[in-house]
Amino acid sequence: MLYAVEYTVFGIIMGANLGLGLFFAFKKSGSLTTNEMFLGSRTLKMLPLALSMLASIMSSTGIVGFTGHFYTYGLHMAWCVLTTILLFPVTVHVVVPVMYRLKVTSIFERRHMAPEAAV
Repeated sequence: MLYAVEYTVFGIIMGANLGLGLFFAFKKSGSLTTNEMFLGSRTLKMLPLALSMLASIMSSTGIVGFTGHFYTYGLHMAWCVLTTILLFPVTVHVVVPVMYRLKVTSIFERRHMAPEAAV
């Protein structure tokens, strides 16, 4: 029975993603430029930029690796969670505004910029 529930949830999530994609594909008429399609015409607000940076850093391999490491080595991995919670305000008030002013969409894009780029 558990397999049926898992497949149902998976199907709902995939259907929702497909529905959103089709909706936005047909909503806007005319051709889109690459800048409009991939970067939203460089008009990202603060929250989408923060979520994009989060998605750039997180990966399925990292999440699975973290849980495996936690299972193998125990509670000391809780320090990672604690430091993440403690550094969250720094990220919100320092890193995200800097990235927003630089008009980048991911951490990796900033890494390839010149070191003397104005902040």
